[in-house]
Amino acid sequence: MASALSGDLFGTPAAARIERLFVGLMLPPDQAGAASKALEEARLDHGLRGSPIRSDRLHITLIHVGDYENSLPRSVITDTLNAMDGLSEAAFDVTFDRAASFAGAPGKHPYVLLGGEGVEALGAFRRRLFGALLRAGVRTLSREAFTPHVTLTYGDRQLPERIIEPVGWRAADFLLIHSEVGRSIYHTLGRWPLRG
Repeated sequence: MASALSGDLFGTPAAARIERLFVGLMLPPDQAGAASKALEEARLDHGLRGSPIRSDRLHITLIHVGDYENSLPRSVITDTLNAMDGLSEAAFDVTFDRAASFAGAPGKHPYVLLGGEGVEALGAFRRRLFGALLRAGVRTLSREAFTPHVTLTYGDRQLPERIIEPVGWRAADFLLIHSEVGRSIYHTLGRWPLRG
């Protein structure tokens, strides 16, 4: 009898798992709660629908290293870890004070936190990370241009920008994360403290 573990009974191969590798900042618990409140306000005021991203998964993607089928290439992990190990960066403040929708796919518009002056230090930090990976020869899916944001949900419609109660904190570290896409499972592969 055919096994259904690797596909269905008619021999269709199982869909490949997508394993994502990214460098990011996780929101501390209090700030994650405040971010979730901004999403709840959008739900109440505008009827925005969409599954919220779990508060313990709220993050800023600094560098999207890559998406890989079924497993992560060990060489990419090693090269990324080595590039990040060579950095010595100071802590900095991050503040998001607005929320809005990105365009996205039909019925799946990212609803995000955004900032102005409160994310300038974050942008400068990200440029240095991006440069370090380029110098190390690590190819990524990220571009040099960067809009700092925290995705709260993928909503059913686009909402205009609105002012929110500021969500801010002092960034203390950054991480290399393996995300099992679609399963809300994160594995921390590297963590680097920021000075000060």
